[in-house]
Amino acid sequence: MSKGSLSSVALGIIVALVSLFIGLYMISKVSAIAAIDNTSDFYTTFTSLVTNTGTIFDVMVLVIIVVALGIAIGSIRGFTGGTREEAAGI
Repeated sequence: MSKGSLSSVALGIIVALVSLFIGLYMISKVSAIAAIDNTSDFYTTFTSLVTNTGTIFDVMVLVIIVVALGIAIGSIRGFTGGTREEAAGI
């Protein structure tokens, strides 16, 4: 994996996280204004959204750990784009 593709992946992750947090903020404000309760037509959709969002946050921690480990392994092996001997300085 080259440094350019690694920075593209990192930028994509950052954009996804920012979009997720902005979306959650907007959803919380709209639900507060709409006063969705158990008599509302959108109650099942709202509870499903809350449940799925909680699942996303649980999985997101695991994804961050896996990406960090991948970056660490990549930097240890040397992702300079050359061969292993070039990365090791042989």
